[in-house]
Amino acid sequence: MKTILYDLSPLDTLSRVRGIGRYVRELARGLSRVADEKVDGVRIVGLVRVGWDGSYRITHDIGSFEGSPDVPKPDQADYYRWAYRRRLALFRAVRSIGADVVHLGDPNATPLFMRLAGRCKRIVTCHDLIPSRYPDRYFSYKDGGPIVGSMIARRRYASADLVVAISQATADDLVRLARIPRDRIVRVYNGVDVEGWGAPSTAIPSEVAARYGLQKPFLLYVGDGDWRKNIEGMIGGLSRARAQGLDVELAWAGKLSEARLESLDREARAAGVRDAVRALGYVPDEDLRELYRAALAHLFVSRAEGFGLTVVEAMAAGCPVITTKAGSLGEVAGEAALTVDPEDHAAIGEAIARLCREDALRDRLIERGKERAPQFSNEIQARAMLDVYKRVANGKA
Repeated sequence: MKTILYDLSPLDTLSRVRGIGRYVRELARGLSRVADEKVDGVRIVGLVRVGWDGSYRITHDIGSFEGSPDVPKPDQADYYRWAYRRRLALFRAVRSIGADVVHLGDPNATPLFMRLAGRCKRIVTCHDLIPSRYPDRYFSYKDGGPIVGSMIARRRYASADLVVAISQATADDLVRLARIPRDRIVRVYNGVDVEGWGAPSTAIPSEVAARYGLQKPFLLYVGDGDWRKNIEGMIGGLSRARAQGLDVELAWAGKLSEARLESLDREARAAGVRDAVRALGYVPDEDLRELYRAALAHLFVSRAEGFGLTVVEAMAAGCPVITTKAGSLGEVAGEAALTVDPEDHAAIGEAIARLCREDALRDRLIERGKERAPQFSNEIQARAMLDVYKRVANGKA
């Protein structure tokens, strides 16, 4: 029996409420759902925690783990403790567990001394190489600057036995920017709980929206506010749509730092739409599903993405999507969304205006989205990863 160790410990860090945390959870849930299927002598164990001395906690119920109860609200200190424990002690835990393969869904904090872990193979997921594509924007002096930062990012994947790319765009960047041979890369698309996002409402979507202060037609954005997320494009598009007489708002779901809240406020004021932008803060999934359904559209005009989980969530929930072809977004959205140039604010505004005015277009995009979303279910992702695990464990990849 081959033992696959899937690292759940990032859920005790700030990653818990971010994209990487969602990836770790969704894959675990998918793996749990297909656990009853024949896995050809492979068992999957979840690594919950690693101690400084290599002690560990594991779980066989990987689909239920949401984070340790002793870390209820992870902070930056929790992240640094996790990172150093992984770097310095993971090899001891792997050796003690007797794992044949360890899968790191969070690629950060590259573990040291892994040769001392025996014959255990290491799989690392690459979510994107956006910092390496835009080093001057993302690698500060704390990262060693653009040159050192890019070298560290490359080492993260070059030292792995196999790299999982979450989209073809990410796989191509691994070859071009990190110089990883294609035969050491496998593409496995991200997955979401399509059935959960598409489940019948347990509340009236408009009432949930009203609870968040959303009384008018609104566009929904979900996520952070760094440069690639394109605050300027969202605000510019909103401004142009409102200039056409459309009383539409932008609802921003996601916990933003003070600096990014100030940036959002500054952009909105400069564009004359401050009163039409609402920062909702963190929104739990059960409310987010209803906000997708109440929204005019999910607005996601990012400049670069490794995948775009919220695009699939929105499509599954029955929300039209306005996005771009940048990075993987066109790859994921296909013909089920309106796609625009992220730098063309007029085109973004026109896409918003069309969805305000053309009910038939909204209905068509909703139908196409519901048809496309199941291609990115976490069960499909899990079966693909099971195949990868078996191949690596048996020395065939």
